[in-house]
Amino acid sequence: METHQSQAPSALLTDHLARFQKGTALEVACGFGRNALYLASQGFEVVGLDRDPEAVAFCNAEAKRRGLALSALAVDLEQPKPIPGGEYAWVGCFYYLDRNLIPDMKKAVRPGGHLVYETFLIDQHERFGKPGRKAFCWEHNELLRLVLDFQILFYFEGFKEDRWIVQLIAERPA
Repeated sequence: METHQSQAPSALLTDHLARFQKGTALEVACGFGRNALYLASQGFEVVGLDRDPEAVAFCNAEAKRRGLALSALAVDLEQPKPIPGGEYAWVGCFYYLDRNLIPDMKKAVRPGGHLVYETFLIDQHERFGKPGRKAFCWEHNELLRLVLDFQILFYFEGFKEDRWIVQLIAERPA
């Protein structure tokens, strides 16, 4: 079974873990679980969503093997309302972009909870041609403008670790 090129969690997540209150977490497009498994290992109860049944099976098997509170679900994120109802202490997405999901992701964050996002900035496409579609990259300040009703705790746009990225940590007001 093939997994993500690295199973190491995102530095954005590990570097800022102390900011997040333990509780339920939702990772959108969790893939093979590098971030979801890390959160579960840190005491979060995690729900992971991904469209790849092989990735979902891997996450669930690995969580069971390690005794972690992680439940991965096979969900087509491009269908209407793919995000389960409820309020989460932490909602995140790494290297997946569907702008239509942002309103539901924001609603899923409980008051005082956090929205975490990391993916490609438009410069990545313009300078390196990857990802292949411009629509898979945030324009400058685009993500920031969509979450101004949250308190912005951390925001970065630029070149880091061999790629052009945008990173966000925002807290839903109480």
